[in-house]
Amino acid sequence: RSRDGETLHYQSVVPGAGADGAAAAEGFFDLANARCVRYTVAVGEREAREGRGGGEGDGETNEASGSSRAGEVELVVEQDQSLHDSCGGIVWESAYALEQYMRLNIGRICASPPVKRKRGLSRCKVLELGAGAGLLGLAMAARGAKATVLTDHPNAMPLLERNVRRNSALFEPRAEPVGKKRKKRGDANADADAETTTTTTTTSKSKSKPKCMPLDWTNDAHVDAVARDGPFEIILATDVVFNETLVTPLLAAIRACGGPNTVAYVCIQERCAAAFNAFRTLASSALGTAREVPREELGFVDEECVLFELKATMDAFADARRELSVE
Repeated sequence: RSRDGETLHYQSVVPGAGADGAAAAEGFFDLANARCVRYTVAVGEREAREGRGGGEGDGETNEASGSSRAGEVELVVEQDQSLHDSCGGIVWESAYALEQYMRLNIGRICASPPVKRKRGLSRCKVLELGAGAGLLGLAMAARGAKATVLTDHPNAMPLLERNVRRNSALFEPRAEPVGKKRKKRGDANADADAETTTTTTTTSKSKSKPKCMPLDWTNDAHVDAVARDGPFEIILATDVVFNETLVTPLLAAIRACGGPNTVAYVCIQERCAAAFNAFRTLASSALGTAREVPREELGFVDEECVLFELKATMDAFADARRELSVE
């Protein structure tokens, strides 16, 4: 917790799976009421390739660079509890749950059908629906996604855009010293004051900065605009099922932005029983297949979070596959 009590570090506040549920609930309550949330992201190559853990650091960071221990970066996202007409002002439990699942499984997801990208996340476009404060999508971008598009209702865009700007330093290349060039003895033309000159070059590749786009699922122009940036290999959404009338537009947006190599993960809590049941019934219509991920596989401390995995099938995108084969 910061000195003024307004910024909380997730990994320091919420205990892991198997811990006391009451303590976790208290931690989530405190996080939801914080002005800003700090979140440590593991970005090492091993995690990206193999989907292994990490990032459960103490949060001690270099504020200028946003970095913490080796292989980690720290995100800082602002929250806005005043967004009453949109749930996008707060990072909800489902976003933390899905981010944890991505951290542990992203290597397997990228290597397996239907995605099948041998070089992992760096070859995947990622789309987040209902991004809210942007923590989940920012974490995927920080891990090196080829491109990341964060979307939400127009009313929630100012907060989302501020948080992308707040973390923009994470997506800029850095110049690092790589060696020294020394003056040769007897070189009369060399500057006497330049006995040793340090040369620098950009040794760290810049990551793709997330792009923010407004997306009202019922607005065809919005959906078409986002779909033009696709198809996306990975589509993520959290806490987006709260109104039964919006379930079909949500699934239609997933389909429009996906393709034959798409997998979507939707993590939700049962905010509205009718909407939850409708999503569970219709989820497979988006990409072809859908399954509810077992709780033990999700392994999140808040057991009210439910994760659905939607995968593209050959039949669902048969036309798209035929077009690719012709090309």
